[in-house]
Amino acid sequence: MYVASSNARRLAAAGLALAAVAIPVQIAGGMNYPVVPPGLILFTVGALIALFVRPRWAMAVPTLIAAALSVGAVATPNLRDALGDPGEFLAFAGSLVQSVGLVAGLAGCLASLRSDC
Repeated sequence: MYVASSNARRLAAAGLALAAVAIPVQIAGGMNYPVVPPGLILFTVGALIALFVRPRWAMAVPTLIAAALSVGAVATPNLRDALGDPGEFLAFAGSLVQSVGLVAGLAGCLASLRSDC
């Protein structure tokens, strides 16, 4: 079984996994999510593809996932509201961790597309 050997792919997988882990924290903090959060599924799938799928072109999938969910996070007021209110600790911490994960995941995806095999 293939496991990613490049640092860029590992960074992408770790960042997307971190963003996925942040969603249950945000839910515990009172943020509104559907019963089955699509972001949790998409981040997890993206992380697994980055870590276990060999072809270089396959990194386009987690890159698109990270880019689309990053745009969605910025476009909706939920993330801004949670980051703007550190008094709601779990929502704030989950949003901060998700933001860090998104940035790291997207950076790893883009670096992997540029130089990976």
